[in-house]
Amino acid sequence: MRCILIGGFLGSGKTTMVRKLVEHLGKQGQRTAVIVNEIGEIGIDGGTISEGEIEVREIASGCICCALRISMEHTLRSLIASYSPDTLIIEPTGIAFPDQIKRNIENMGIPEISFAPIVNLVDAGRLSQDKGELQNFMKNQISDAELLGINKVELINCEELLEICLFLRKLNPKARMVHFSARLGGENFDKLLKLLDETGRTKTTDRKEIPESRDNSVQMSGVSAYSSEFEIISQEIPLETAISVSEQILNNIKNRVKELNSEFTGHIKLSFAHKGNFVKGSVTSAHRIPEIEILKKEKNERSRIKVLSAVTSVPQAELIEAVDVAIRRQLEDRMLSFKKSEITVQGITG
Repeated sequence: MRCILIGGFLGSGKTTMVRKLVEHLGKQGQRTAVIVNEIGEIGIDGGTISEGEIEVREIASGCICCALRISMEHTLRSLIASYSPDTLIIEPTGIAFPDQIKRNIENMGIPEISFAPIVNLVDAGRLSQDKGELQNFMKNQISDAELLGINKVELINCEELLEICLFLRKLNPKARMVHFSARLGGENFDKLLKLLDETGRTKTTDRKEIPESRDNSVQMSGVSAYSSEFEIISQEIPLETAISVSEQILNNIKNRVKELNSEFTGHIKLSFAHKGNFVKGSVTSAHRIPEIEILKKEKNERSRIKVLSAVTSVPQAELIEAVDVAIRRQLEDRMLSFKKSEITVQGITG
């Protein structure tokens, strides 16, 4: 079984890349499985990936490179036993260290696992603005990568791209570097897919140990996280209404979080499952507008809105209030009947 690890900070485009990679492998006749790791209690990305002949498992409520190592091993072994994939794609949370995940898997004693080069995605639009304030844990993610994917290049110009390449090369002199748009695809994205067919570096006895300060990526990240889910009781909701509600909820959360931290980064993700449609939305920083996608899914028995927020330097209690108030007010304004799902509040602050 071949294992592909795709890392990158919150909002760097990992899920979009995974979806494109799954499609690529499917055309090759590969039996593919995906493990998605979310910080919050509620999983969102798994619902956007799971379609066709593919097995998806979600591990929520923490980070698989530190606190959830046991859950990761259990999920991995059960997936191999029940599904026997040719290729396993692991999409860890945006605060994880993929190299540490690889070492954990190597130490599980599972035979016949090979690894593609470790990928780390960076958001070109964000990095063009934030190079001077890049957090240490993000620098560690970049330095661990064997393939550096500069994603979302449609948001920057050639001069900015050159500056980013030079900056990343200083942090990681050895990694292969590819710039592309996972959303738009194209020749350079196809090049990245081909590079994943190569073999990553193998385990050696003299590789450096992980410093103690890197044991807990959650604490190191300084990120607060909260997930929330609401069931919509109203049955007749036009697709246009679902899109509008999703955009407004994301905008309201972003605006409130921006009041608390005018330069926040992270990822505010939303999914609105309704009938045969699946509205997916996200915001990745204080300076971005919500991005909305419409995905066709099998008919949903119940309509649900899920929001997972993970942002930097915002008090936990304020983030919880911002998310829940934004959802409730928007549904009330649209006169939609709803109830909040009973879940455990998941909060992480560094």
